Amino acid sequence: MVAADPDLAESPAPIIPQLRYPSLWTGWLTVAVLFALYILSFIDRYIVALQVDAIKAGLGLTDFQMGLLQGPAFAVLYALFAIPVGLALDRYSRRLVLFVSIVVWSLAAAACGLTTSFGVLLLARAMLGAGQAGFGTGSYSIIGDSFPPARLSVAMSVYVMGGVMGAGIVFLLGGPLVREVLEAGASTWPLLGTVEAWQKVFLYTGAPGVLLAFLVFIFREPGRHGASKPGSRGYGEALRFIARHPSTFASIFLGFGLVYSMTIAIQQWSPAYFARVYHWRADQIGVRLGVVQILGALTLPLHGMIVARLMRMGFKDAPLLWCLVTGVVALPFALAAYLVHDGWTSIVLLGFYFTCIMSSASMGPAALQLVAPTLLRGRISALYVMATGLIAMSVGTSVVGLFTDTVFADPRRVGDSLIATVFLVMAPGLALFGWGRAGLRRTMTEGAAASAG
Repeated sequence: MVAADPDLAESPAPIIPQLRYPSLWTGWLTVAVLFALYILSFIDRYIVALQVDAIKAGLGLTDFQMGLLQGPAFAVLYALFAIPVGLALDRYSRRLVLFVSIVVWSLAAAACGLTTSFGVLLLARAMLGAGQAGFGTGSYSIIGDSFPPARLSVAMSVYVMGGVMGAGIVFLLGGPLVREVLEAGASTWPLLGTVEAWQKVFLYTGAPGVLLAFLVFIFREPGRHGASKPGSRGYGEALRFIARHPSTFASIFLGFGLVYSMTIAIQQWSPAYFARVYHWRADQIGVRLGVVQILGALTLPLHGMIVARLMRMGFKDAPLLWCLVTGVVALPFALAAYLVHDGWTSIVLLGFYFTCIMSSASMGPAALQLVAPTLLRGRISALYVMATGLIAMSVGTSVVGLFTDTVFADPRRVGDSLIATVFLVMAPGLALFGWGRAGLRRTMTEGAAASAG
């Protein structure tokens, strides 16, 4: 076994009362609030998927540009801001960091409705990503300190279910909203002048978040399981710890990033697929896709409980093992969904895909909290958000748009682009899960020793 970091090993274990975990009531109240806000974040992030063709027509864009707006435009600042946010979370009130993050992303989401060019819309989407980076990283850190390891996978699964349900709610409720607003057409508003229909959707969904940000002050911030020490302000310790465990962190950072990138690509491009191939309306697409995603999201606690059971049985690599199994089962459903020639059959197949693949939505953060020493949890979580954010939210969506424009050169063949992306993006992620299992077991042992030391 590789020796623990000397800096960590030499630090005395802080003997202070707040090392105890909060009560279960407090822990689950925290999860409930963060769950609701996570839904809000996905509404602001994904509402663009239901307006792809409307925005393309309004601004004269291509599928590749829409892929950039849905993916890299959001992901770049989401990833970059994770670094300073990680430092802030280890030094200052995590609730305050969350509050500022929510206000920033809500203002940016509303600003998307004020844009009249691709460049400005790209910038607004980037600021949306910057704000949401702080929320994701802070939530992982707070939940990680709110539950003991034996309960963490279930708590993290319930929290992440909010995000997945958020994507479903975007389609379920957003579809009818988008249809009504688009059919109503442009409006003339005081001070703003003429506001196009797709712009109004962004304003309606983004602005309320400024007030909802105050919800973070409902719960008490948990004590940190590991105290800060002089000299532990940068990322050097975290990077050294990660470098000593390449297979573990490759499987967590790259593996989960790639697999979830496929899911995001399916979520963001399926509305365009059903509109172009089957000529479904926005409300029809929204309700049907929303239902299957919400039903899939409801399985998240089940995935968490299965992983917890496997860990109690002695499978320390349970997060990766279970995600490997469910991912292999999910892959053929993703392929078949775009090979069949019936829209309803495609929807059902996507439902099976979401049910299986939801394991990967929560097990990445859960695995990370299990291996990260408590002194480094905020910074390693920030690095995780940076890496997975860049991969998950930029690779899949961009590849689909690029393939549709250049390889297939036909907007109606977006389904073929999604099939190709399964092989290029999802399959390598599953292979990384298998590669990282042994390393995960070793790293958990060292992380626990470093936290106790």
